[in-house]
Amino acid sequence: MPNVFMKFLKICTLGGTLAIGAPGAPGAQAQQASGPYIAARQAAMAHDYGFASEYFARALVQTPQDPTLIAQTMSAFLAAGDVAKAQNLARVLSTFPQSHPLAGILQLAQSFQAQDYGGALTQLDSTSIAGTAIDDLLRGWALMGLGRVGEALALFDTAAEAEGMRSFALYQKALAFSLVGDFDSAEAIFSGKDQSPAAISFRGSLARAQILVQLERAEDAIAFLGDFHGEDADQEVRAMIVQLEAGAAVEFDVVRNGSEGAGEVLFFLALALRSGDGQDGLLLYTRLASHLAPRNVHALLLSAQLLEVLGNHTLAIEAYDAIPRSHPAFVRAEIGRAEALSEIGKTETSIEVLAQLAEAFPDLRSVHQTLGDFLRQEGEHARAVRSYGTAISLIDQAKPRHWYIYYVRGMAHDQLGNWEMAMRDFDRALDLSPNQFQVLNYVGYSLVERGEQLQEALSMIQAAVAAQPQAGYIIDSLGWVQYRLGYYHDAVVQMERAVELMATDPIVNDHLGDVYWAVGRKTEARFQWRRALSFASQGAGVEDVDPPRIQHKLDIGLDAVLAEEGAPPLKLIHDN
Repeated sequence: MPNVFMKFLKICTLGGTLAIGAPGAPGAQAQQASGPYIAARQAAMAHDYGFASEYFARALVQTPQDPTLIAQTMSAFLAAGDVAKAQNLARVLSTFPQSHPLAGILQLAQSFQAQDYGGALTQLDSTSIAGTAIDDLLRGWALMGLGRVGEALALFDTAAEAEGMRSFALYQKALAFSLVGDFDSAEAIFSGKDQSPAAISFRGSLARAQILVQLERAEDAIAFLGDFHGEDADQEVRAMIVQLEAGAAVEFDVVRNGSEGAGEVLFFLALALRSGDGQDGLLLYTRLASHLAPRNVHALLLSAQLLEVLGNHTLAIEAYDAIPRSHPAFVRAEIGRAEALSEIGKTETSIEVLAQLAEAFPDLRSVHQTLGDFLRQEGEHARAVRSYGTAISLIDQAKPRHWYIYYVRGMAHDQLGNWEMAMRDFDRALDLSPNQFQVLNYVGYSLVERGEQLQEALSMIQAAVAAQPQAGYIIDSLGWVQYRLGYYHDAVVQMERAVELMATDPIVNDHLGDVYWAVGRKTEARFQWRRALSFASQGAGVEDVDPPRIQHKLDIGLDAVLAEEGAPPLKLIHDN
């Protein structure tokens, strides 16, 4: 979505009015003495909406007439995905003198769901979703439901006149045209034939393809999908292309009534704002979007993604699980479920999920690559190499964006001790993307650790720093190669900068200690080694640091440690 649209929405959105478990009136505050209320508030703050709704409901039994507590319970139920219970509480809340925005939105959604479009219009007279333009879009869909097409289209045009709303409103208008079978007018909007075109999202691309098919332009639909998504199209897009190439009938079903149209508005509202603040508020929109348009699996996927951002991986898994296996979006859902399972410590299960997915969809490169990433992160480097190899075999023609898969396979080879094979992959990655700083840094640092081609390593890391001058770990690499080359004073400058950027990293602090020792600043060296031990004991980077060796340096000094290890003694060569 255009930036101006996002600015508009941020100004108009309800924001804090949708906060779950927000502090309220004195009546609710009095509940703080109760165990259920305290537990509910803590759960809401942690985005544990299932637990929060359960304990808010228990607190509500104790104080059933507290409107603030009712509102908190209602919000928690909605966030947890129990729209029916949330709507029941909205009806209760509507009997109180003071209105609540979310209660009005829930009642509006109930009217749309029941296809009571007259009731929806009435509700919109007293309820605002996110400003006038968004409300006009919803009014438009209510009018579409009533068959008042001309009035609806006029409202979509009115909404399009608001700053930043044009492409968003035009997309809704195109869907409305499609709902009544005017596919020529819908395609004219998508193509920009008569005006600036509607913004096209992933879901919008599927809608346009369906519209082109209805116009008996299946070949154009295939070409459009290929151009829009490229060769990395996911299974949902690939499935549609296969259908079209086979000449199968493809209906327009993105929106089938006014209720689903309203759901589309809420979905795109959340989609446009998902990169900003207030993710819990956006979750409420996606829950309602799914409620109004149950076939819109993209709203369900967005709910799951928002839940992951909020740290509620259990509810995210439930949302991903709700995508049926028969739906083409199942692959995306399973990848998301695997990631969520990993976040709650069920890594073995997540790998099993991805392995089964790779077996079921052997031609999907993204699945094999994702499986390889999970395996590599778990130290199963041999299996990771095989998965990456399968993914690479599915690349028709390597392009610059494919550097990553060669890079990660190279890292897996390196961990297996296959340095020559690793370098072949790193070289291929750099052939595809010559200035890729991650590869330059990894190879440069590895060469330093191997004591090979130090001048070449220095050049590579310098190039990486030039590309990412604020990346502490890359600046650490530069300081380390300078240290290994004997440029000790130059190394001090870089290592001090690296510690500024990564103050609690044990490896960076350990390296600075070595560099300080090399220039005779032994008190400061010991201070940094102690810091490194402290941070390592806290679990930060502990897998890559050697606490016993650091302690040994503290006990006898770096020179003595190097002598014991048979390493060359420290020798100042020169500084640049």
